[in-house]
Amino acid sequence: MDNDFDNLKKQWSTGKKEFTAAPDSIQEQLNALKTKKKSSTSFHYGNILVLSATVIVLLLFFYYLAPVQELLSRIGVGLMIGGLLVRIAIEFMSVARVKKIKMTDLALDNLAQTIAFYKFRKTIHEPVTITIIVLYSIGFYMISPEFSNYFSLWQMILMDGSYIVIAIVLIVGIRKGVKKEMNTLAEIIAVKKDLAAPQ
Repeated sequence: MDNDFDNLKKQWSTGKKEFTAAPDSIQEQLNALKTKKKSSTSFHYGNILVLSATVIVLLLFFYYLAPVQELLSRIGVGLMIGGLLVRIAIEFMSVARVKKIKMTDLALDNLAQTIAFYKFRKTIHEPVTITIIVLYSIGFYMISPEFSNYFSLWQMILMDGSYIVIAIVLIVGIRKGVKKEMNTLAEIIAVKKDLAAPQ
């Protein structure tokens, strides 16, 4: 799909006149934009599903298996779950915003709306997501002192160390997903700009 978009952009830059006489080609591009939009929306729903499952697991864990008693630990649990809930809310907002973007509408205001959504997601992926990850990690380690009352030193080292490994794996996975989403949005903007340009 990415190669198709590159080819489309090259074709538009070398000879837009050909497309004026070929409405089928324009329709194919619009259909490709719709597919990209669906991909973007699926990404948001996937995030909501994964984050919601994580919240449920954490709630069950801290309610049934490890009900924390100390204030520091409860604040830590609050940071972990609160950060995830904020991110879930952001994903729902993203779904609502992306649904308002009409891929077949090539008016300048619609293009501006698409660019604004791109900038919104970029902000979410940079300072907001980083802040949520940092707060989640702080929350996790705020629970450690209370857990150390029930686990041996080597178990605590294993638990805290494994969190770092899991966090690194998740961050790498998140970065790949983010890069893919941002590339998709950039491609949508590039093609919409080409289609909206005067012939």
